[in-house]
Amino acid sequence: MKRTLGSLERLYPMPCALVVGGTAEEADTLAVAWLNIVSSTPPTVAMGLRRTRHTLELIRASGEFTVNIPDTSQAAVVDYCGTVSGNKTDKFADCHLTLAPSSAISTPIIEECRLNLECRVTHEVAVGEYVVVFGEIVETHADERLVRPDTNIVEVAELDPLIYIAGSRDYYALGAKVADAYSVGKQVKESRADE
Repeated sequence: MKRTLGSLERLYPMPCALVVGGTAEEADTLAVAWLNIVSSTPPTVAMGLRRTRHTLELIRASGEFTVNIPDTSQAAVVDYCGTVSGNKTDKFADCHLTLAPSSAISTPIIEECRLNLECRVTHEVAVGEYVVVFGEIVETHADERLVRPDTNIVEVAELDPLIYIAGSRDYYALGAKVADAYSVGKQVKESRADE
């Protein structure tokens, strides 16, 4: 039996990224869990940000942002950046985060995050107290040790991304690999053929 829970803003799990807005001269970051890839042609990410966020102001001013993926050892940093206003403090200094130049945009990436996406805003949509910002991914950076040899595939187990669980407000790590995508489904087809 299932229980109804009402209209909730929860989907499990949620990535937990540090999004940077602004430029090298003036930047801010915030933790974003309401974020996902929404297109591959062109590669596009969408994220929901509360309208009052300082980082959103900086994103709007430059039309760019970076998505920086922290690992599980950075849970305290992510939590701090998600709960403290950039209007009142320098989160980068407080958390000992190093900003590094991006390749294609003026917004910097966070050096301590081993996977970074450079994005240009394509449009935004107002939804209640939030704004959904769409950004085309124009470049991706990955720590060399994460990349499968002779490919552009990131070894997610090595990345060890931090995951946020809404509702219970917990941080988690990914579990073990379950199966190969675009392959395991063949078992269903084969079993139907045997019927």
